[in-house]
Amino acid sequence: MRQGLETPRRIVGAANAESKFSRIEPSYDNQSRHMPIWAIYFPLAASGKVNGISMENTVSDQSNVQPTHGYLLLRDGHAIPLHGISPDHIKTGAKDCVPSPEADLLRHRRRLNAIVDRLGFAGDFGNFVHQGWPEFERFLKHHECTHRAGLFPSDHGGCIDLYFSPHGGPTRRQLADRIFSDLAARPKRIFLGYGVDWHAWDSGNGRDAPVAAIALASTDAATAARNANDLFSQRTALMGQWGFLDDKLVAGPVRTLVDKSYWPHGSSIAERERNVAQLASAVKAFRQVFDAQLPGWVDVHRFNERLVVLRGYDGGWDVLWRDYREDQPPRRGHENGIPGIDVADIPARLMSKEERRRMIYLRQDTWAEKEEHEAEQAFYDRGGSMAERRLVSSAEVLYDWLCDQEKLPPPGYMGGEQALPPGFSIVTLGGRTLAVSGMISVGEFRSMLAASGYGERRNAHDESWERANDGVAEALPVGASWVDAQAFCAWKERQTGAMLRLPTIKELRALRPIFSSHYERLVEMDFPWEHFPPRPMAAPDGAGQARDVPSAVAWSEPRFAEAGEAVPAFPADSGVSTTSRKRWIVDFPPHAGWSGALPLEKHHGLDFIDAWDAYEWCQEQGWVSGRFWEGPIGASSWGAYKNVKTTFRLVMDLA
Repeated sequence: MRQGLETPRRIVGAANAESKFSRIEPSYDNQSRHMPIWAIYFPLAASGKVNGISMENTVSDQSNVQPTHGYLLLRDGHAIPLHGISPDHIKTGAKDCVPSPEADLLRHRRRLNAIVDRLGFAGDFGNFVHQGWPEFERFLKHHECTHRAGLFPSDHGGCIDLYFSPHGGPTRRQLADRIFSDLAARPKRIFLGYGVDWHAWDSGNGRDAPVAAIALASTDAATAARNANDLFSQRTALMGQWGFLDDKLVAGPVRTLVDKSYWPHGSSIAERERNVAQLASAVKAFRQVFDAQLPGWVDVHRFNERLVVLRGYDGGWDVLWRDYREDQPPRRGHENGIPGIDVADIPARLMSKEERRRMIYLRQDTWAEKEEHEAEQAFYDRGGSMAERRLVSSAEVLYDWLCDQEKLPPPGYMGGEQALPPGFSIVTLGGRTLAVSGMISVGEFRSMLAASGYGERRNAHDESWERANDGVAEALPVGASWVDAQAFCAWKERQTGAMLRLPTIKELRALRPIFSSHYERLVEMDFPWEHFPPRPMAAPDGAGQARDVPSAVAWSEPRFAEAGEAVPAFPADSGVSTTSRKRWIVDFPPHAGWSGALPLEKHHGLDFIDAWDAYEWCQEQGWVSGRFWEGPIGASSWGAYKNVKTTFRLVMDLA
């Protein structure tokens, strides 16, 4: 493995950037080697055979877990909460129905009939009470199912180094989707950890397999110790790997193995193959231990094409149904938790986040775990970076992939023969066609304030908009917060009838590259010029007279104290310093006009301010991009506390 800045980083976990568990191995994105990256997943799916793994005739228990509580989707999108499928459970679920806003709410009796139908029973609710339910009870008796039990992993209070937990998986939805994606080839026995004493695996010294865990094995002592230690030494390879994309947890030989690790673009194939081999070895060790034990395994019995019964070794049972959901549908019209934005000021791109989640949630007969994994892989196959993935939700990644696969209708962007609004130019980036505006002017923003009423709705705790723009000519770029920029988007959408947004980090960097490798190294650090102005720019060969980095902002009070013997004029070359020239001003936040002629440069035919103290907002919340730095600042600030002024432009997706 390469060292230093060129060491690739592997992130292991479910295809979900919000996963509670993820392993981060130090490294940097190979696309931008000077940029430290955080916990994001890169996809790799690998298939192959793992030999020597056989299955004993076993089943199992986990007594402190609650039986199934989930939601059943009706045909029209109503979601029914169910704690079971008895007549009483169904009546309670019908009463507590979460209605779909897209459909009329069914009367109670019709709701009962719809539930029975979606559980695969013939006839109406009356038929179910007199025929369907008694038939189901006979089915339970035939399979020696004696009592309801929670069969899935629970929080036992320890860390579970083998990663069997409510957060590490496997989940009810993962199993339900695997079972009902192909009933003819459904797994007949799976490992859920039911009855395993996970406390035993949490004991010991953390280096060797716990003695208590070894003692649980049904093999001879020497074999049990060898297998347990083999598993314990490889346990970290299992983090984030559980689920039902493959046969890791399916009884019998492990014929398919999917590595749910995600890699930076450009990571070596050899390194990926080594990781697959390590995972295969860890899975084999896991199965050698648990194939030889009674606890852990659960039988899958098909009742009908929409309902299965899961049975543990002690007769404990639970049910799963087709189109199972673990949570209720996302609310419609929710404000997405964005502080300081009134619902009237949310553009369609942001407002539609919950709509996208709803569309994904309401899709029926899907295999969510598989789609999420493939969507994650596609994100990086399209050239997405670690930094970009950290700022995008898993729902957005999945939504974009589903649109690409034509499994969802694409968003309603403007396109075709419609004329572009004034001020937009056509730009092609990475094979995509965008309409990009110039920087929004003070005059345009004042028009929005007057026409929309946003000035009255604007949060009083945000930095004063006037202080960034008083005395500034109407034609010059506006200084605004990210919240202000989104409100302008929402207003402009109503004027143009087109869906608008801000440029993404990647798009802005493609439109205007960073100045040099020196400044690229400072990206994502805390704002480097809050305490010092930037060092003068030298010629690439170091020869000639250095020149100051351009500035564009004129402050009402000086932001830096004079340099002296104790305080250098500029920060260290790294951008990090223990001293400061920061000056605490009297009137904060200060007024900040533009200083004389702006240092403009054209990129892709568009004007950009090339200064260290002028930035543009990205679509990613609270993120700014500039010629000399990019990173996060407060979304309700225009930059005063960072010694900068931030403007914005708009983007319209065309193709």
